[in-house]
This record gives sequence, C-alpha cells and structure tokens, in this order.
Amino acid sequence: MIKNVDFRTPLISPIANKTPVNITSIEAMTPDKEKNVVGTFVNIECPGQPAKICGRYYRGMQYFEKVINDNERVTIPYSVSRYINERCMYEQHHYSLDEQGNPQKVSKTTARYKFIVEQVA
Repeated sequence: MIKNVDFRTPLISPIANKTPVNITSIEAMTPDKEKNVVGTFVNIECPGQPAKICGRYYRGMQYFEKVINDNERVTIPYSVSRYINERCMYEQHHYSLDEQGNPQKVSKTTARYKFIVEQVA
C-alpha cells in the first residue's frame, strides 16, 4: 500500500525550458550561424528520381522548399544538408528466428538521401 501520497498535487510537469540541450543539434542553430553549402544530392532510395525537401528546422529559419534531382549540384543551407544526412531515414523490417525457433522482429535504418558537401559557400 502506498502511504504519504498527496493526491491534491497535479501530475503535470512544469513548463519545459525552450532552450535546446544539445548545442550542436540542428534545433540549436540560429539564422546568424547559418551558412550555405555547395554539394551533390544523391537519392539512395529511388536512384534517378527527384526528391522534395521542405521544412523549418530551427526557430527563426525561413521555410525551405525545393525539389532536387538526383546527382544534381545545388547550394542549400547547412541545416538542410544536416537534416538530409542525419534524419532522412526509413526502417527496413524483417524477421529472424531465435535459438528456440520463435520469430523475432529485426529492424535496420537505411538512409533515403545523401548530401555530399563539397564546399562552404
């Protein structure tokens, strides 16, 4: 039995701090730290097909929207290139058998796209 519990206090967490904890993350970037990079876009999931990349990745960023062809050399913001390389992924699932012969679900993350940075513009 649980004793000394005050049920009058709400179970709501206090307001979260809005500053990012990881200062090297995409969310911690600011418009004054943003720079453009030149590189080649590679579509790994569907080679030869264009891909639409869009979003706002940190506070204060202008909404980015662009259709990029496979193996095209483009100039994009650094935060967008990091998003493409670090977060554009999907999971492939398959089943394998454990030592008792029971099926076990196994997943592997695979990159959808890659942006090869050649130079900082």
